Formats: sequence, structure tokens, C-alpha cells
Amino acid sequence: MIVGSGPAGAVLAWELSNKGFKVCLIDRATNLEETNKNSFIYSPYINECPDYYTPVFSNQLGGNSALWHQKVYLISANEFNSGEWPFNYEELIKYSHKLAKKFEIDHKDINDISEVDGLNYSKSKRIKKLGNIFNYLKIKENKNIKLYTKASPVKIETRDKKVTSVTLMSLEENRRIEVKINKSVIFCAGGLGNPHIIKNLIKDENNLIGKNLCDHSHINLTEIKKNQYSKFTHFGKYFINNKQQFEQNLFIEKNKYFVGVNFDFILDPTRILKRFYLKVRGLLPKLALSLVIKYYFFFYKLVVSILSILQIKGKYSLEFFFSQKKNKDNLISLNTHKIDQFGLKKSDINWGITKKERNIYNDLIGHLVGKNGKLLNDKNKYFFTENKIYAGLHPSCTTSTGKDKLNGSVDLNLKLFDYDNIYVSGSSVFNNNGFTNPTWTIMALSYRLADHLSKN
Repeated sequence: MIVGSGPAGAVLAWELSNKGFKVCLIDRATNLEETNKNSFIYSPYINECPDYYTPVFSNQLGGNSALWHQKVYLISANEFNSGEWPFNYEELIKYSHKLAKKFEIDHKDINDISEVDGLNYSKSKRIKKLGNIFNYLKIKENKNIKLYTKASPVKIETRDKKVTSVTLMSLEENRRIEVKINKSVIFCAGGLGNPHIIKNLIKDENNLIGKNLCDHSHINLTEIKKNQYSKFTHFGKYFINNKQQFEQNLFIEKNKYFVGVNFDFILDPTRILKRFYLKVRGLLPKLALSLVIKYYFFFYKLVVSILSILQIKGKYSLEFFFSQKKNKDNLISLNTHKIDQFGLKKSDINWGITKKERNIYNDLIGHLVGKNGKLLNDKNKYFFTENKIYAGLHPSCTTSTGKDKLNGSVDLNLKLFDYDNIYVSGSSVFNNNGFTNPTWTIMALSYRLADHLSKN
């Protein structure tokens, strides 16, 4: 049984089914149309979180691969080695190569790092054919996969450290379904979903599950004038470089913290409105807010274009996105009063940035832009502040790998320490989150897990 049909669950189900295993794939998505539309709603299993933390939920089969931008990027050796993973980077590279070969992708397009003018750039290829991973792998057509949609596990039976059966609640069939487990259960519900389900269903879960939540803080700084445009386009975002197959991230490191930088449009003020949209629960308020966002954004783009033509104000900026270290105070806990549509306790999120991290982020920013900026030298000072950030897109490290229970929730084979047949895959098993899109790294980890399960 695999819970979650996103990049982790889809790759795992696809590979195990190809090896002859019978797979029961579960997903709580209710939007069952085969679409890559970038729509999102507030995560239905989350109750409270900070105002500046806005997690997304696609509500589609394929999970948040329905929302990503097809940037195929593997975590770099430096990023990986800044955390204490219980296996080496060469092993991750090996499975990334194997997966790339299956998908007919040149691995150099996934893991290429170059130096220009003393600055490092990581190249990632946008591979549009991948899109929604679930649809790309044709999971619905696979005869070895039994798919349950609009469903969630609500009860687990165990004996002698093994899961023997799982009870599902199916909203589609409006009933409970008991599934006997002959092999294993693998949770692939993401950095927020995995701890949410495990903490609800497993009473003697590891004390670290749900703790050490890491994420990327995105912040737009600087104003790039039109006459400076050509200097930055080589690491422009995909929608600026529409004709380019590749997107490059400039990145630097300090004290095992990383910052990536993209050339971007100036900060979209609708981002703040989107924060409210993600938090509003009522249908009518959501509809009204979505219309406000739509028309506000139209006039915002119009005004920016006019100002840019008149060269009154820069149209572009630099977007910074930061890695984060594990911190037990950043955590996901169960709310004892609020339940979701499956009867599971909802999650509360506590996430923030430490003073040390803020200082390091400001040092990294100052190294690149400002009075002594190596990338952009101007008279202004730029600072990292929480009220300007966008976070919640890439939650990770909430069921991290470790050499033992004191250091992690799962072992080097992604198995829960206290159980013989419960595994976890996805960004939640990361030991550190690096600085950029985790999707390909998640897929490589699931491909590695599929190999382990088929051999054992």
C-alpha cells in the first residue's frame, strides 16, 4: 500500500508494479480531472500556521507535481553533505542516473554546476513531458495498481512490529474498506502530509516525527533597471526565458547554509492577497478574493509595464531562496479539537526563522547585492524580513533519515525504526533541504526505495 500519488508515490507505485508487485495506491484528492492547471487550495488537513507560511495543496492525483514547473534538479553534493544523511551522495547519484535513463533524460541536464565570474550556477532543464508525474507514468492504466481516490487510511492494525491491515475511509463509496497488507505500507504524502497521517494512526510513533520542519524562504529584493536586463537574463526564471530549455540558479554558501538566486519580475503584491486566499475557508469569500486577485494582478502588470517603458521604475528584481537547518521548535502537531473530512485530527504548524539564520541570510544577501555586492553593486542596503517572504512550497525534514532513533525517524532504507514494514518517502525524509526544488531528488529516493523493497 502506498499513501499519496505525488512524485514519491507515483514513481514508487510505477516501479514496483513494473517489477510484478500488486500495489494499492491511496490519495485524498477530489479533483480527478487529468490537468496540469496551476490551481491550489488551502491544505484540508491543516488547522493553524503562521501568516507568512502558506502551504499549497493541489487536490489532484499527482500531488504537487501538478503545481511544479518541470525543473529537473538534483540536490548538489555540497547541499547533501551539509546534512548528516545515513548513506552517501554517490548512492543517490546512482539512482538518479538510473531514473534519468528510464525517462530518457541526459543526467548532465540534472546535475551540472558551472562557475561564471567567480559565482556558481546550477543548471536545471525544464522537461515539459514530465508535467504531472502521475499522468506521465500512466498510473490509471497500470493493471497491477488498484487506485482509491477521495480516500485516506484511518486505522492501522499491527502485530509483532508489522502492519497486517489498513482501514480506508472512501468518500467516493461512503464506506470503510479494510485492506490486508502482505508486504509493506509506504507513506508518500509529502513533508506535511506524512507526519499528519503517521501521528494520527501510529500511537507509539517516533518522538521526532513532525519535528524539524524546514522550508525555503523566498524573498524578492532590488530593482533591476531596463538597461541592466541583459546582465541577469542567463539566470532568469522560466517565464522570463520562455525560449530557453534550461533555467539556472546562482547560488552561494556560508556556514553550510545556501542561497539560490533567480532573475525575476518585481515582487507581485498579489502574493499577500494569496496568503489570505489560502487561509479563507468559506466558498463565497474565496470566490470574491479570487476575483480581486485576478483584476488587481491585471492592473498591476499594466502599471508596471508603463513604468518600465518610461524607465521610471525597474520592472525586474532578484528572488532569493534559502536553505534551512533542522530545528525541533519548527514542528507539526495534532490539534485535539479540529478534525478533517476523514475524521483525522488536523495539524497545527509552528514554523519560523531563528536569529542566527536571519543573520546568515543577511550576510548572504549582502555578499551579492548592495554596497559591496558581487552581483549588483549599488548604494542601497537590502535585508531579510519575515513580512516579505513567501514560504510553504517545499516542506521537508519532518520524518528525516538518521543512523538511529535519536537522530531520525527512518533508517537508511527509509523504514520507520520501530516497525518492520512501514516506510516513508518524499521530502519529509530529507536530512536537510538544500535551496531549490526538491522534486527530482524525491523521485530518485523513491526509485532507490523501490529497488530495496523488490530485493527484500
